[in-house]
Amino acid sequence: MRVGQSFRERMVRPTAEVISAPVAIDPLMAALAKGAGFDTVYLAGGVLGYTLAVTEALLTVTEVAERVRSIREVVDGVSVVADAGVGFGDAVHTARAVRALEQAGACAVEIEDQVAPKRVHHHKGVEHLVSTDEMVGKIRAAADARRNLGTVIIARCNAIAHEGVRRALDRGAAYVEAGADVLMFRPVTATDFEEVTRGTSVPLAAMAAYGPTRPDSEMAKAGYSLSVYPFPVFVLAFEALRGGYQRLRQGTINGRGTGMTPREIGALIDEVGSTIGVEQLYEIEARTTEAGIGRDTETVPATAGG
Repeated sequence: MRVGQSFRERMVRPTAEVISAPVAIDPLMAALAKGAGFDTVYLAGGVLGYTLAVTEALLTVTEVAERVRSIREVVDGVSVVADAGVGFGDAVHTARAVRALEQAGACAVEIEDQVAPKRVHHHKGVEHLVSTDEMVGKIRAAADARRNLGTVIIARCNAIAHEGVRRALDRGAAYVEAGADVLMFRPVTATDFEEVTRGTSVPLAAMAAYGPTRPDSEMAKAGYSLSVYPFPVFVLAFEALRGGYQRLRQGTINGRGTGMTPREIGALIDEVGSTIGVEQLYEIEARTTEAGIGRDTETVPATAGG
């Protein structure tokens, strides 16, 4: 992993390494992703919208920017790719969104060519594309709004399923001319994938909604520098949480019901603390507010703070 290397420097074609960015919508998820070996995470609008129970269509730029900021505040060495949806409005709104997300610490901002405001029906596969000219205006405003030229603008084109590959590639070329650094298409078939590869020379990003579909070596050869994974981890977490609540309601969660002893459960709670860096906070308190108290904090049960 080349943590700390500029994200923009890695958005090249051809590339020796496809960056894999799993979803992370809060610092704990980002810290877990880092612990698993990832150095980039994807703040997916769809997942954030689901967790806030409003859908991506109703998210605000403030909500997304705050999540970026919270991750960057406490998780070192992890780049955040922020999904800005349709830019939260027209070109003026898009410009402000890019500046807000960049200031919050996003290394890249993804903008797509659907209508604004975004419609909830996109979750059912109903998409309404804006004109090429309208999207070009948004991309140009986004590129001009950057204060840091290292911030990557990812233009997501949803046109393949509606207008075909040729028209989608024409859109992509216009987006690049307007200032996009990376293109994200949504190929429908294997033939689409091959046509996209041949039809553009700029770095590509893939949205692997349900997990990897091709080996990284094949993706790199096809021109992809980035693969984002919005849903695989999220659906596993959803399933685990739902099962946990059901078991708690049924009275089956205890040391035996989880298959773990209370000591093992406590050890996992301690691991959560380690993941978020609680030891560093203990050290600060030990030198200041807890100094000289003479209490062995390690004898306090791990669940005492819960």
